[in-house]
Amino acid sequence: MRKGKFINFEWLCDYNKYTADNFDIIKTKLIKRDVKRAAEQGYNVVVGLYLLDGFLQQSHRPEKLVKHLNDIKDYALSLGIKELCVVSGHGETLEGLPVESFYFDLNLRFIKNSYKHQFDSLPSYNADSSKFLFLTGMPDRANRIGLMSKFYDANMLKDAEWTFFAPWAPEDKNWCRNHLQHYTDDQYNQFLVDCERSFDDRYESAKPFYGSYTSQETTVDWYDVVDTEWVQAPAHIDPKVFDDIAVSIISEGPNFWSDDYYDFVTEKTWRAFLMKQPIIFAGWPGQFKYLKKLGYKTFEEYMIIPEYALFKDENERLDAVVKNTQHFLKTHQIYKDNILKDVEHNYNLLHEYIKKQDDLLTHFSNVLNISDNEISHYTEIQGYKNLLMRVPDNV
Repeated sequence: MRKGKFINFEWLCDYNKYTADNFDIIKTKLIKRDVKRAAEQGYNVVVGLYLLDGFLQQSHRPEKLVKHLNDIKDYALSLGIKELCVVSGHGETLEGLPVESFYFDLNLRFIKNSYKHQFDSLPSYNADSSKFLFLTGMPDRANRIGLMSKFYDANMLKDAEWTFFAPWAPEDKNWCRNHLQHYTDDQYNQFLVDCERSFDDRYESAKPFYGSYTSQETTVDWYDVVDTEWVQAPAHIDPKVFDDIAVSIISEGPNFWSDDYYDFVTEKTWRAFLMKQPIIFAGWPGQFKYLKKLGYKTFEEYMIIPEYALFKDENERLDAVVKNTQHFLKTHQIYKDNILKDVEHNYNLLHEYIKKQDDLLTHFSNVLNISDNEISHYTEIQGYKNLLMRVPDNV
């Protein structure tokens, strides 16, 4: 009879303390320690969790993960473990793995868990609105600070609700300033003052950790970030933000590790679909294609530049986002009946996706005999707290 155990294989490196190569050795040692404990406790099935970065971090060199999993698999078999499989929470597929893999979109689960008690009272596309919503995040990307500057220069923020965080870490400050060279120093500083905005203070408590993480000059313990309010619920935002919104601009993050693999989106997209929002997609073309492959409506037929999301040049693509936003706000009422059907389609498809997640959890419970408490610990969560693990000092 199977007796399954979740083990978190995704020990995240604190680069303020370790080099990547040194940490690989530490990580393997820690995973083997946990596998050995599972075998000693009578488990014969191990499910390795890669829920945070998932397969994205491995997508540029999958052979490294294959070698690592073969090592763990051989070790597990030597201890009497009969089955080893893995779960990715970010990035749907990776070819050539030596073990069975499952996909459990963690960002979607965050959205579901954040709003599950409000499903019947969430807002929807406002056909009478003339406003767009632009939620940014880490600023040092062309589709964050760069797109914000394009909206700002076009005098469009009067028709917007938005969040924007001015860069705070030294490397981020340099990148952002270099990206907006069309501003003088005075113009750039005024832009930051005019655009900085948030709907709550939750991210403020987490910013010092991410700033020090990128600067690598800190006395702060990076793992203390788990105690910040933002890390405990990063996907949640007050749904009232969406009450008077005609369209959401989706500034998805890139895959930092690979230029080829973009079969993923994040909470920015899933939240818009849950709130029954039409979207203008300001992410990578591969992510846009992925949404279409999944069957979601992507609203390009209502745009003046319908092919905008597939432009390879990012600057050209973001210029088209601005033009499409201007056009959509002026014309969307003409198509409101069709848009309402489209957002309802995406909402229903999203819930089908959530049902598939629930079915997978039932498989883990009924087939692999993983305890319900353990499943809940890793999946019925709104944030990262149960997933970020502190490396012991004695390793």
